[in-house]
Amino acid sequence: MRLHAVLVLLISSTALILTSSAQAAFYGDYAGSTVTWVDVQDQNGLFGAPFASGDSLDFSPNAFEAECSSDPGCPPTPVTVDDTLTLTIQANEGSFIDDIVFSEAGDTTLQSFVDTLAASVVAATVFVDIFEIDGISVNNINGSIAMVFSQGGEYRSDDQGYGTHIWDGSLTIDLDAMIAGAGGTGRATRVQINLNNTLTAFAAVGATSRIEKKDIDGLAITVVPEPGTALLFGLGLAGLAVAGRKEGWG
Repeated sequence: MRLHAVLVLLISSTALILTSSAQAAFYGDYAGSTVTWVDVQDQNGLFGAPFASGDSLDFSPNAFEAECSSDPGCPPTPVTVDDTLTLTIQANEGSFIDDIVFSEAGDTTLQSFVDTLAASVVAATVFVDIFEIDGISVNNINGSIAMVFSQGGEYRSDDQGYGTHIWDGSLTIDLDAMIAGAGGTGRATRVQINLNNTLTAFAAVGATSRIEKKDIDGLAITVVPEPGTALLFGLGLAGLAVAGRKEGWG
């Protein structure tokens, strides 16, 4: 059995330790360019207070990390730190939500004084509920999808080697496809997001493992407005320009 198989066995068969003693945090509402971020809250306070830039909400994590060497139970039990971020995205009047893009990043450090296994894992699942289409309340249009990470989200000293490794993850959710898949029509105007993030660190005796979400922009959630809206707006400007030339504006 390879060493990384031992890690999988330990994670699947042993109750993981939740090391976070952080408190829940309620951040409130944030104004974007075409949307408003409503009731942004964090179950354990590890994502950190966000800031809005355009239609992107960026988080700077607050000690969101798992470290095996700092926990007396690891080894043999892996250390897991888990947090859930909840928010609602409300389209401003005249706007619609097309895609929601998630991106996050961090690093992991694996060390050993002997030839023993050190490993870390990052995972994230996003739960989506569409509550409004074209401003009208709807029910039962929802789904969940896992974020895709570099190296499959798993880093092992027997594969990647010792030292510090940068990881990143991304996910794009197509709300139009969700609506069509549920047999609906129209464009999303109100969406609730639940993002569950988990970091796991494991190290055998003689090794250490740490995994952390980066301090700056560890998570960014970006809303892509309905492209038809931007296209119509552009065509409208073009029409005005043509009319202006006919009337002698330019």
